[in-house]
Amino acid sequence: MAERGGGRTSPLTTINRTGRSEEVRLQIERAIRSGDFAPGERLPSERELVETFGVSRVSVREAIRSLEALGLVRVYQGRGAFVSDRRSGLGEPLARWLDLHRHEVLELLAVRGALDEYAAGSAVENGNRAALEKVKAAHEAFASGAEAGEPTGELVALDTEFHIAIAEAGGNRLLYDLLTDLHSYLAESRYLALAPADRPRRSAEEHATIVDAIFTGDAERARAATAAHIASVRALIGAGLAAEKRRAAG
Repeated sequence: MAERGGGRTSPLTTINRTGRSEEVRLQIERAIRSGDFAPGERLPSERELVETFGVSRVSVREAIRSLEALGLVRVYQGRGAFVSDRRSGLGEPLARWLDLHRHEVLELLAVRGALDEYAAGSAVENGNRAALEKVKAAHEAFASGAEAGEPTGELVALDTEFHIAIAEAGGNRLLYDLLTDLHSYLAESRYLALAPADRPRRSAEEHATIVDAIFTGDAERARAATAAHIASVRALIGAGLAAEKRRAAG
């Protein structure tokens, strides 16, 4: 491990394969969760991260973008990336529960799905035009990324931004905080869900159905479209987890 300022040992290690933004993101996320990087602490600079991980600047930028979308860091132009106090919305008891049960992916997805459904309906009922335009822009960004075949790490960030934009459009701060944390804890499963070659485009199509329902003012259809989307994701992740379990069993 490399040395940090003040004689502290860095929790980050070199990645053997270049171009792996998800590996960069995962190492930094683990360091944040373990307390190696405290809330409010500045992350190493882009140049330092490139040197530490042995990856390209593009990989580092994608990783930081993903972490920002997940609410784990905040990026300030000219100052760098700083660790967010991401637990402020949930409170420590629920945050600790999530830490203990984060492996229960399908259960957490079910909870996330119920909240996403509520958020979609609330976005319609709240009717904040500026917030709805952010939802539309986030959808278009993800759809463009899916069509262009962007790296999985970039698509994960764009997908997260889309769902968080809907939560924000709902106008409920607690709902927004809950979903931000759940999306963060489910980040690794998102990589599994978006890895298949045809999945990003399918997700974009499902997102389009949700957006259409929201913009036509149909709260019930928005909730139903969201439920169908999450069910599709759960089925895909469930199949992937089952396959991994079979491989592990030999």
